[in-house]
Amino acid sequence: MRHLAIICDGNRRWAKANGLPPEAGHAQGLVTIERCCGWAIERRVYTLTLYVFSTENWRRSVREVDNLMTMARDYCRNRKDWYVSQSIRVCFRGRRDRVPVDLMEIMEDVEEATAEGTALALNICVDYGGRDEIARAVEAGARTAEELDAALMWAPEPDMILRTGGQKRLSGFLLWQCAYSELIFTDTLFPALEAGELDRAAAEFERRTRNYGR
Repeated sequence: MRHLAIICDGNRRWAKANGLPPEAGHAQGLVTIERCCGWAIERRVYTLTLYVFSTENWRRSVREVDNLMTMARDYCRNRKDWYVSQSIRVCFRGRRDRVPVDLMEIMEDVEEATAEGTALALNICVDYGGRDEIARAVEAGARTAEELDAALMWAPEPDMILRTGGQKRLSGFLLWQCAYSELIFTDTLFPALEAGELDRAAAEFERRTRNYGR
């Protein structure tokens, strides 16, 4: 497996189950992101894509969204050097016109600082939606499958998409790119995702036969 994509679901439920406020779940989710990066590097999974904030997540309360944006600012500032030290190239995928300007500048600084990373390509999907991504590519002039590939295939097709948190849907994630991705669902909430669970998902992936329509 060369490209693993994860729908990071369950931060708030993890916090509630542990008697904590929602922001504690999101904070623990950031720890899990780094754990997933370490696992991917050890298993030679060269691309990791994480769905962390969707185009629909703006509908959450103003307080929660503001907390998320503040947390993202602090995290990117504080952990940039860690990503550099691990040789992880970080790219943020999704819309760039609605994220607060100062946060986008911080995110772009992380992208620039980590651009030479070779151990892992980490795509973090923020203000991302598959339908929105396709619609904007069409608005920009893409009409054929080849043109859409050029616009949307910013990473190799995911070999596997793992969704945490017990739900069994894609929620708009990588709709163009996932045509032949293997889908695996786990009840484990994202903040509790450990290497063993990733190993089990990878083993399930290896057991599957991929015919690509042949």
